[in-house]
Amino acid sequence: MRLNIVTLLIALGIALLGAYTFFVVNTAETDIPLANAIGGGLAMFITLTGAVSFSIKDSKGPTLYIRILSAIFFVAILIQQVIFCIVTFNIQPYIIITGFLLLLYTLIAYGISRLK
Repeated sequence: MRLNIVTLLIALGIALLGAYTFFVVNTAETDIPLANAIGGGLAMFITLTGAVSFSIKDSKGPTLYIRILSAIFFVAILIQQVIFCIVTFNIQPYIIITGFLLLLYTLIAYGISRLK
């Protein structure tokens, strides 16, 4: 397994800008914008890392599958974050849904990485 440092830093920058955007756009007057920014930024960074920085040595098939999976989950998490920015919500469903999506992504990516 290899990580490309340059694309990893670019993914970090994109995730930080996205997190700031989620913080600014969210109109709730509690700690929810901060949670949305932290959760969204972390989720975007994890999926973007898989999409642009991750590669498996001597194996093009699983690397391609993980990149496609990462792109799909990135879009899903982006849509989820936008919905939670627009709709007033409690923090518990947000944590559960975001955590579930990230754990599902991790489980599927791990299964794909074990393919030969």
